[in-house]
Amino acid sequence: MEKLRVCFLGTGSMGSAVLKGLIASGHPLELISATTRSVLSADALRARGISAMAIEEASDANSLLAGDADLIVLGVKPYQIKDLLAEIKDEIAPNAVVISMAAGIKLSTMAEVLPGNPNLIRTMPNTPAVVGMGVTGVAPSATASADAIAVTMELFDSVGAALEITEEQIDALSAISGSGPAWVFYIMEQWEQIAKNHGFSKEQAAVMVRGTLAGSIDLLAQSDEELETLRSNVTSPGGTTERIIDTLDKAGLQQTFEAGLQAALQRAGEIGAS
Repeated sequence: MEKLRVCFLGTGSMGSAVLKGLIASGHPLELISATTRSVLSADALRARGISAMAIEEASDANSLLAGDADLIVLGVKPYQIKDLLAEIKDEIAPNAVVISMAAGIKLSTMAEVLPGNPNLIRTMPNTPAVVGMGVTGVAPSATASADAIAVTMELFDSVGAALEITEEQIDALSAISGSGPAWVFYIMEQWEQIAKNHGFSKEQAAVMVRGTLAGSIDLLAQSDEELETLRSNVTSPGGTTERIIDTLDKAGLQQTFEAGLQAALQRAGEIGAS
């Protein structure tokens, strides 16, 4: 992996997260390249030692940089994937590993544009990759080589943890871990608002909620106990915590989470179809 040339075509929020995580992992800067929308963004990457080109300064930037890459990471919006693949298909190596991070875009869609390339891989990382704590689902095509899968797993392991899954699982993974940070941050927003509603300052609410979450995650990481056991350890029979858990159960929290996941799966299908 340390000798492979990695090219990021598009550096939006997800592409930037994985790119920054890869840099932080120590991958040689001279083996990383990227295309950006603006010259300003390209200049920022060049200042860090990354070979970067902006679309607004060179319309063929994608094909130019992808041409000599071993791994090509597609970091554009789902609706742009087919056009991007068509743009680079005559320039990339026959066995280049082509990795999509676009929600809803199937491997079959990629294969329609790159029928001769066996190493097509669909992934879904999440933004904690930028701090080396990402979770990425990796769904390889049936024709992908063992080496192609291995280097893709290594790429995303460098920014957290990679899970090899089937393509049938990736939309659910996208909703659970890909969108997962938004789930967590939204819950924290509501949790902090409850604290403020009860007279605590914004700063106090942040310490209470964020400190509790961070401490709970550390406790989990250092414990051999299951989640249910750790939760039970805090939930004294007949106590106040038991009332909280009982209220959440009666409100159908699990059903609400499932409804959110199903809505995400429906939207992924719509994106893929369009």
